[in-house]
Amino acid sequence: MVENLVKTVEINAPVDTVFTFLSDPTRWMLAFPGDSDVTDVQLAPDGVGTSAKWAARIFGIHMSVTHEYREVVPNQRIVSKASAGPVLTFSLEPAGAGTRLSVEQGFDIETPLVRVPLQALFTRWAEDDIEGLVANIKSLVETGQKAILQPEKKPGHTLTWSGAVSIQAPVERVFDLVKDPTVWLGPDVQISDLEVAPEGVGTTFAASWRILGIPLKTTHEYTEFVPNEHFTSKAALGPVFVVAVAPEDGGTRLSMRSDVIPSNWADAAVDSLVIKLTERSQEELLAGIKAKAEAEAGAGQ
Repeated sequence: MVENLVKTVEINAPVDTVFTFLSDPTRWMLAFPGDSDVTDVQLAPDGVGTSAKWAARIFGIHMSVTHEYREVVPNQRIVSKASAGPVLTFSLEPAGAGTRLSVEQGFDIETPLVRVPLQALFTRWAEDDIEGLVANIKSLVETGQKAILQPEKKPGHTLTWSGAVSIQAPVERVFDLVKDPTVWLGPDVQISDLEVAPEGVGTTFAASWRILGIPLKTTHEYTEFVPNEHFTSKAALGPVFVVAVAPEDGGTRLSMRSDVIPSNWADAAVDSLVIKLTERSQEELLAGIKAKAEAEAGAGQ
């Protein structure tokens, strides 16, 4: 279950001034730290139905989401629902001569389970982002300037996927098979612009695939290459992959591992999602490599 986030701030401006600011989605959408664009703004006379498209780059990919005002109570509350992502509720109340603004991020409980990963993929409204949004709304209302221009960067933690399989085939045959990126990345990844370096190190290629229908593309480079032992492939998007072989009971133990250190919460959400979604396909990939290697070994005998 995703817990709601609530952030509150007191603004040195009357309630009606803050409400007017929030009535135009362009203003609060651009209040998020970082660079983003707001387009397709439609302002409804009574507020309900007001909509706008917010776009930014997440995980190196251009993403966009449309917000629509579902509830508008003048000088009290605005509820805005994202097409893929959270429900944002702006609540206002007088605080002396100023305004106490609370921003709550929640999720629609009727959202189908299959859409939950999209919420993580399409949105950046984590705790730090909500804090930045609230601080910037206060500053923009009071001074016309943002207080926080860029989201805070915090040290990440490594996210890892690993798997292994035993193959009844010689180490040399398995390594010769898996060094091909079309093999170790599997049939769901399209490989292009492959340039094989004579010594292995420096081999480069482009990889493209889809997650939840979203097209992704990155480039890879082999940064380590020890024949019949292991190779390391660094992806431009961040992950580092290690493919290794070792003798085992007359055959080969093939192991594969990927590590990535997310730079922020949004990247962590995407990386965790990708790892989770690919667990089963990775198991199938290892099984497929085993079957192919053993079939080739049998044919060569």
